[in-house]
Amino acid sequence: MNLVDHNQRIPAGIVDGSVEFFIFQAEIMCMYNGKRYSFDDFPSEVIAIVNAEMEKDPIAIACLIAWGMVDLATQMRQFIACKWGGYDSNPDISPDGKIQPAEYIECGRRGMCPYEGKLCSSIKLQHGILTKSEVAVLKCLGECLLDKEIADKLNISEHTLRHHKDSICRKSGLERKPALVGLAYKLGLVTF
Repeated sequence: MNLVDHNQRIPAGIVDGSVEFFIFQAEIMCMYNGKRYSFDDFPSEVIAIVNAEMEKDPIAIACLIAWGMVDLATQMRQFIACKWGGYDSNPDISPDGKIQPAEYIECGRRGMCPYEGKLCSSIKLQHGILTKSEVAVLKCLGECLLDKEIADKLNISEHTLRHHKDSICRKSGLERKPALVGLAYKLGLVTF
């Protein structure tokens, strides 16, 4: 028998030693070595890696304490949620145990959270950080919506939309607006 996988991309943690964190029914979970774990059952090696990462981030810990989270389990749950809570095809911990950079998570508190960019990952580009509105525009561009459709969907004028697109171009260093579709894919705001 000659089976060919055509280089298909298998989600992290399904068939290898990588870890993918995600939130399901308001609980932090992970995929690791082909198994799904809820937070209370995380393997000790996963807990140890996250704990070591937390120790390297005193600003995040200060934010968690200011948020009223004083016990380690509660802090770790929120730390994971803010850093890697979205399910995607990129592992949050590589098979060799290295933590990957925080991913952009749309948590519903963007623009209102006092800990934004300290606990979570803002989208930082070459020349600036994207605002919540710019992220929404970039996501719509990645979905190949027309300007009128984007303006209607986001309840903004086409003039405001052009302003956001110009700002994203400036912050990203891209000269042409059609390149923003590719940027949305590169940043993981949309997938194929």
